[in-house]
Amino acid sequence: MRYPAMKFGGQILYSRTSIEVEKAARELLQSLEAEKREMDRVIIGFDIEWKPSFTTGVLPGKAAVMQICANTSLCHVMHIFHSGITPSLQFLLEDSKLVKVGIGIGGDCAKVFRDYNASVKSVEDLSYLANQKLDGKPKTWGLQALAKILVCKELQKPNKIRLGNWQVDVLSKEQLQYAATDAFASWQLYQVLKSLPDAKDATDSTSKELKVEST
Repeated sequence: MRYPAMKFGGQILYSRTSIEVEKAARELLQSLEAEKREMDRVIIGFDIEWKPSFTTGVLPGKAAVMQICANTSLCHVMHIFHSGITPSLQFLLEDSKLVKVGIGIGGDCAKVFRDYNASVKSVEDLSYLANQKLDGKPKTWGLQALAKILVCKELQKPNKIRLGNWQVDVLSKEQLQYAATDAFASWQLYQVLKSLPDAKDATDSTSKELKVEST
């Protein structure tokens, strides 16, 4: 069955120089300040992209793009290959009240540390959360599978973009849309998963209902 494509429909804010990325990160921190005061933690979708290597012995490129999404209206796509990790962006990454969510996020954080000596703190892997919430044998989930199950959407990942050159001087519209949609998908799917009961609790509840009916 074909599902409609999942696509971020809000504003994509692209920054590529150190001045632009610093300004974007500072404004993002300011916009999240009110939420941080009201709640213990604020969820942001997080992902990175880099240029892959198809040659034996040649390492993949540095983390080139960092995308952050905290709502349905705005997604930041930061071209860190050109800007580096600026002070405000580093502060955001280390802020323990800003929980970064994504698939395989531990690996992304390790790569950011290796490439830029920058720590990413307070993270949650959607695959781990999905295994808590969805019944069945635990497995390693991908964004595409979760999008189909949770929101009946197709998360498109064409190889020409996914495996393309993220170190280009300026990202294309297709690259920006791809990057923003990935971060948005992580944010939205987290919201859906958190609204579900734990699979064990749901099973226990069903078992109790069956026992009551049989007595």
